[in-house]
Amino acid sequence: MTLQRTALWAIVVAATMYLLVAGRGLLLPFVLGVVLWYMIDALADAFEHPRFGRLRLPRPLALVAAVCLMGGLLWVVGRTIGRNVSAVVAAAPNYERRLQILINEGARLIGVEQAPTITELFDRISLADTLSSIATAAASVVSVAGIVVIYAGFLFVEQVRFRRKLAIILGSGGQQARVQAVLDRIDRDIRVYIRIKTTLAVATAAFAYTVMASVGIDFAAFWAVMVFFFYYIPTVGSILAIAAPAVLALVQFDHLTPFLIVLLVFGTIQIVTANVIEPTIMGRTLNLSPLVVIVSLVVWGTIWGVVGMFLCVPIMVVALIVLAQFETTRPLAVLLSADGRIPEPQGEAA
Repeated sequence: MTLQRTALWAIVVAATMYLLVAGRGLLLPFVLGVVLWYMIDALADAFEHPRFGRLRLPRPLALVAAVCLMGGLLWVVGRTIGRNVSAVVAAAPNYERRLQILINEGARLIGVEQAPTITELFDRISLADTLSSIATAAASVVSVAGIVVIYAGFLFVEQVRFRRKLAIILGSGGQQARVQAVLDRIDRDIRVYIRIKTTLAVATAAFAYTVMASVGIDFAAFWAVMVFFFYYIPTVGSILAIAAPAVLALVQFDHLTPFLIVLLVFGTIQIVTANVIEPTIMGRTLNLSPLVVIVSLVVWGTIWGVVGMFLCVPIMVVALIVLAQFETTRPLAVLLSADGRIPEPQGEAA
């Protein structure tokens, strides 16, 4: 029986992975819509029930304020990226010259007599194919963004009736209370994760902008925005947040001082924030094994790309809490946890 159950679980997992990969085009817009809905709903709750102060907004006004704030943030991010794309095009000749110097120096260090030129490298790329791919990707992003907004809107409509539907499905016994307690635990842990991550991401991005602007790195605002988003990607995001501005400093300047300043000063702050400050503030809220976080980053990044990298930690938090509710799956929850301490089942687990 144990072997049969193991084989059955293996089939279920394999089928689920296949559906996640094969249905990526259909699932990702809906998942992003859920994320957008959740972020707006969390902001609305913060406006409706502020942690500090006595001013509270009615729910409709809180939702309007949350939508306006989220829309404003997305507009600022989009405008910042759009402006910097034009600036990068204008500064491309200077970067090309400096990059060619670095290529020549690197080739000389490894013993290559004739280093390839920038022109030779880019001649191998079909400009028509590249522009076509960029245009297709841009159109895809615009269309997906519209679908995501539509999904989020309908989720707000469904939110009003969901609890009543859940009560009808589960009945009025202990099962409803147990499921509601699990949902509340998931909601609480994810909101703590998002709140702490967002606060530290804003602080890190502001510090990154200060460091980059002080040494005169181009597009400091753009890279600060990128640092903000990189911070949500576990481990790899911290590396990218340090490497990208450092490489830009290396290409932009003819001396190493700006590169070393960005690498050492910002790199130190980034590492301390991600590996000391954040775990201290988080405490045992998430209680995920670091190995599990890395593996989930690779798995969900392979399945859903960058979106999967952003969502890997919340997904594993939900998995740990749900698996901890059933006796047959509690050993898996223990393996996912950092110290073996997992949430107690809410009532008698089925």
